[in-house]
Formats: sequence, C-alpha cells, structure tokens
Amino acid sequence: MLEEEKKNPSDEIVSKKITDQFGNVFFTTEELARGGQGVVYRTKDPDIAIKQPLDKDGNPDATADLATRFQNIRLLPLPKGIHLTMPMSIMKSEPGYCMRLLKGMKSFGSFHLDGKRKKEISEMEMPQWLAGIPDKDIALNLFHYALTGGAKKRFEALYKCASVLARLHNSGLVYGDVSLNNVFIGNSDNSDVWLIDADNLRFERIRGGGGTYTPRLGAPEIVQGKDSSRPRTDCWAFAVMAFEMLTLIHPFIGKKVSGDDGTGDDWDAEPSGDDPSMSAEEQAYAGLLAYVDDEDDDSNEAPGLGLPRTLVLSSRLQKLFQETFGAGRVDYFRRPAMSFWALEFARAFDESISCPKCGMSYFPEQQDKCPFCDSSMPQYLTASTSRWKKIIQENAGEAVMLPHRMLHPFSLERSNESIGQVIVDFTRKEVFPERGTTIPADINFSFAEAEI
Repeated sequence: MLEEEKKNPSDEIVSKKITDQFGNVFFTTEELARGGQGVVYRTKDPDIAIKQPLDKDGNPDATADLATRFQNIRLLPLPKGIHLTMPMSIMKSEPGYCMRLLKGMKSFGSFHLDGKRKKEISEMEMPQWLAGIPDKDIALNLFHYALTGGAKKRFEALYKCASVLARLHNSGLVYGDVSLNNVFIGNSDNSDVWLIDADNLRFERIRGGGGTYTPRLGAPEIVQGKDSSRPRTDCWAFAVMAFEMLTLIHPFIGKKVSGDDGTGDDWDAEPSGDDPSMSAEEQAYAGLLAYVDDEDDDSNEAPGLGLPRTLVLSSRLQKLFQETFGAGRVDYFRRPAMSFWALEFARAFDESISCPKCGMSYFPEQQDKCPFCDSSMPQYLTASTSRWKKIIQENAGEAVMLPHRMLHPFSLERSNESIGQVIVDFTRKEVFPERGTTIPADINFSFAEAEI
C-alpha cells in the first residue's frame, strides 16, 4: 500500500547496490513512492524498478516470504497483454523484488500538486487568467491542473486505468490497492496506463480475508472492518481517486469536516456522525458522512469548494459518482462496475477540447467560450456514428485517429486501435483520409465555427 507523503519521496535521492536471485546487479537512483507495505525505487535501468517490503518500523522486512507470494501471483489467470507489472526476480542481497517500469512513465501522483512541484511553478510567471485569484494556493493548483493537461488528460488517464481494472475484475480478480502511486501513465508519445503493484492481487473470496487500502481511498466496509477487498472496493477507491483528480476536493470532505455547519472539526466542536468516538475527518474517510454532492442529503455539502462539477464532469460521470458515493456508500452492490467508468471516461475524453490559450479543458457543446479564461472557442469538428461521437479541434495534429469504438462495441482492450486517420482542413472545411487509409462511410462530419 503506497500512500502520499507530506514530503515528496522523489526529493530524496537514494543510491544503493542490490543483487537479485540470478546475480543481476541493480543500482537504485531515486525513491518513487513509500507506504505502509513498501517502498519503490527507480534504478539506473530506466525500465526496471525495485520494491522492498517494509516492517512496522519502516525498515526492509527480511521476514517477508516473497517467493511464495509471487509464485501464487504468477499462477493467477491474468488477461492476455494486461498492463500490470509483474515481479521479474526476487532480490538476494536484501528483501525486495524487481519489476518492469516503462521508460518515461510517471505515477498519477504527478497530477497532484506536491511541495516540490508547487515550489517550481510558484517561480513561474502566473498566466493572466489566474492573476485575479487572491488565494495563491488555489491559483497554483489551477496552474498545475492546466500544465498537466487539464481535465482532458485526466479523462484519458482514468479511462485507461479503469479499463485495466475492469479486465482484472472480469477475470474474477481483485487489485486491492488502487492509489495515485500505484498507477503510472506514459508520456505524450505513449499514454498507456499501467498498474505497477501486484502485491495484493488475488481472487475475490466469498467470505473472510483481509482488506488493504490507501488512507483516504478505502471503501467504508473495509475501513469499518465489515468486509474484505473486493471488486466493489476497487471501484470505490478508483472513484475517490478520480473525483479528487478532476475536482481537486475529496468527495466526503465537506462542511461537516470544515465546521461550516457549526458541528465540524473545530477545537471545541463535538464529533458529528454515526460514531462519536471518531473525528469528523475520520468519519468522512470511513464513509460515515454524506457525499458532498449527494442529491438527497446536503448535510455535508461543499459549497464553493473544488472545480465546478459541470465543467470537469460530464452528466454521465456525475451520475456514476452519485450512484457510487450516494446509494453505493451504504448499499455496496449499487456501485457501478469498472467497465462503466471506462466507457464514460472514454466518452468524456472524446467529447472534450483543450483551450489553446489557458490549457484547461471543457465540453464545447455546453459552452460558447472557454469558461476558465473567457477566450474564444477554437474551431472544432464533430465526427459521429450511431455508436459514438468524437470532437476534433483545430490544431489537434497533422493526422487524427478515429478510435475503434466509433464503429464497434466498446472494448476494454482496444483503446489504441483505430478505424482510420483523417486530416482536417478547417479553412476549407474539408476532411481527408491520411495517405494509405480510407474514411468509413458510416462516419458523419460536422464543423462548428468559433465565435469571434
């Protein structure tokens, strides 16, 4: 279980020599992530990472039986070609194992503004659209949000993460510890998403078993000790992670926690909720308080906090969050399966555009200009079929891929496949097939003009 630290782990450069069971020698270079179950290091080999289990004191755990654990993992019926890093070898010189880490990949933690990154961008010139925000922390968070691709990049990352998790669930497997530091995404040239930690991977148990989770992301039934890890607890952790990535607030940290309702976590306030022995914040993370956007319960709403939901969440995504955090908070079976998340994040990715001026993203069919910087909307083209719709904006690139999902049933495995590539001439309002390809006859193209 890897969790966020107050101090960015990559601030500390760690260099040590580690030998595996086959005599291969690795040299660690930096710490990628650290949590209750272990620490992950990058090595001088850009494709290899080392994970070491930790004991309760935070030291390498020499008692961990890694050989048996990973023999069991290798026997699991993993889907073919799934993007999950598996143990490659056990360390010999000290506890740990090596695993594949694709070159140039970063954890989803890169979407979060940590201390090191905050210092870096605070020294950059603040863009004009953020100059009028009096709260510097809010301005920096929005600046970082735009610099990391806005909501559109997050839609893509979450769509591909949900696809991996859905494929595991479809094979009867539980991932067990969804978190920012366990999910990695490639650079702009290769935006594949990989899960890097298979430690907790297992079959779902009918009864018994334990529950592993990262603080703040744990499903209520695990945090409250009522049940073990299941696909539905993966769905909860994913939903919390996704909501925070997109809105910049936790789905249960509302006025009950801030004290705005007069009963929150002030120094002299009484704990509010089902368990008076817990603080309001602890109750929020345990799922004992209402969802901040709950349609039927406004006791823990978060007015004015986070990005406006209509700007960063499609209506379908809002419904998925409502079902997960509303009814699904208590009735676990109500939580939407991961395949629904994959479908709707893919749809949001295809139906959103990025503002050329500020870098933020929005849904052009709901706006007449950029809602963040008020700049004119760029020209865009809508490619549509009876199944799907994809928006192509001006300056999207020389050739734009038309995804497989436009003409075929939505597939969790075929996110990188296309049915063709097109070149769009926005001046002449024409669409051409890329050389050597054809445009399927079932696709309709419609141009939308930018407002001047």
